[in-house]
Amino acid sequence: MLSLIEKILTFKPNKIDHGGLRSITHERFRIGADFGLDLDAAWFPRKSKAAVLFLHGNRHNITRFYDHYALFEKLGISCLAFDYPGYGESTGIPSEQSLYASARAARSFLVNSLGYQPNRIALYGCSLGGSIATELASHSEVGCVITESTFTNSHDIGRFLYPYLPITGFIPLRFRNDTNLAAIRAPKLLIHGELDERVPVSMARQLHEVALGPKDLIIVPGADHVNCIAKGGDELHQRIAAFTLSHCER
Repeated sequence: MLSLIEKILTFKPNKIDHGGLRSITHERFRIGADFGLDLDAAWFPRKSKAAVLFLHGNRHNITRFYDHYALFEKLGISCLAFDYPGYGESTGIPSEQSLYASARAARSFLVNSLGYQPNRIALYGCSLGGSIATELASHSEVGCVITESTFTNSHDIGRFLYPYLPITGFIPLRFRNDTNLAAIRAPKLLIHGELDERVPVSMARQLHEVALGPKDLIIVPGADHVNCIAKGGDELHQRIAAFTLSHCER
């Protein structure tokens, strides 16, 4: 029963087409067979030597993130986005371990099917996706890691979102961005909205403090949990481009 409650609070997949892929040129793939998975993926090929592996949060699916895909298109950076098990058109059941496995499968697809060197891959994780990115980078080579609107760990965010529940009693301590970022050697860029009400900006500052360098933190004025890219404008976009290309196109 406690495990079921945890899954309901953590994973909120849907299969709605939010329209975010309709106006951007892309290819669709089924990936993950070598990992026992059947995942839906969208590939946005550009001319860059670098490729972004985009990991969305615990809600929606890959059709929701037009702002990010449009940004990578504007910057001329290739991008692979995929849905976790149970999200969108991906089959399976979402869990901590199945999300980690799906990220490994997506990185493998970039390396073994699309021909990218590991040090050319930039991980970009939003919210819960930041946890998947830091876990992947903690044991796999990548060029750099970008997190957006990401929390410290499951206990901290659980207590913040559900102060009326005994979170530590039934949710294990997991999604350890704090310990992962303290160990990852790849360069890190942390992005967070100043007015984020789902994940307080104080958590971004905590993560930046414990993260192993090289590292940088961008607090986006006026942004909430989901609109950093829109609110950050050209200044943020150029900083993302400079960070990604300097570490993944050398």
